[in-house]
Amino acid sequence: MAKQSAPIQEVSRLLDLVPFLSTHSHISLKELAREFGIDEKAMANELTALSMCGLPGYTPYELIEIFFDSGFVTINNHDALDIPRALTTLEVASLLIGLEILRESASATEVTLLEKIDALISEMRELIGASIEVEEDPQSAHRVLIERAIAARETLDIEYLSPLRDEITIRKVDPLYFQSDNGFTYLVAHSHEQGAVRNFRLDRIHSVRSTGSQYSADLINPQPDEEKISLSLTVAGSRRAIAELFGSGAIHPNGEMEISVYSAEWAKKAVIAHSPDVRLNEPNNLRKEVVAGLQNILALYAP
Repeated sequence: MAKQSAPIQEVSRLLDLVPFLSTHSHISLKELAREFGIDEKAMANELTALSMCGLPGYTPYELIEIFFDSGFVTINNHDALDIPRALTTLEVASLLIGLEILRESASATEVTLLEKIDALISEMRELIGASIEVEEDPQSAHRVLIERAIAARETLDIEYLSPLRDEITIRKVDPLYFQSDNGFTYLVAHSHEQGAVRNFRLDRIHSVRSTGSQYSADLINPQPDEEKISLSLTVAGSRRAIAELFGSGAIHPNGEMEISVYSAEWAKKAVIAHSPDVRLNEPNNLRKEVVAGLQNILALYAP
């Protein structure tokens, strides 16, 4: 089975937490986190998210009550969620849209999940008839495919509109990550044709196709004229998330991690975005750029 994305895994845990806590009252936060394979900070965040779930109305009377401030987790009034509720047409339509989005995000290999989603969609459509149709947004569909390729480190062929030549060309790329700038979303990827990292505006991507090949476990494919950049990092929290981000599972028990990358700009942005969970120790010149970037961000919030 294909590896599930982090959001899908989190939703799965949230769905499993309610029945688990109903039969494991007053379990310690540490033991609960270990049971679900995440750290205590991540579990506390997910319990907070769960406490905001409930029935329409979403007042304190309809929300699930979760208590874990003492270090032990208890759940109250979850039994009310077992009582069938009559949904309005708007609520059914909202669920239908959510199911359609979930289906687009699911991997084609998750056959059982897709069958269950299709069955629910069919039931929802019987309730509201043809009063709503969910049209696929090409940009969203392309992004889903690209995000899967990023997770699998898979090389892609994309049909891309060049605004300068006003023509669509096929580019072979190793997708790295998405970033936003001036209201547009860009795919940052290593271009095989250019032999360097390039930005591709998402709304100019006309199609996405897998090449069936994977690129190096490093952030981008090495080129003869490129030099690796060795990074020394200290991971203070969210170890699994940081390991997945940097493509490394080798984090020393003391939090130290050594990796090599081909994009200093990517590494700088990644460290800044995930501070203080990760700290860059070496190289010193890149560390200074990270410190300067963080100081600029703090200055924006100065009184």
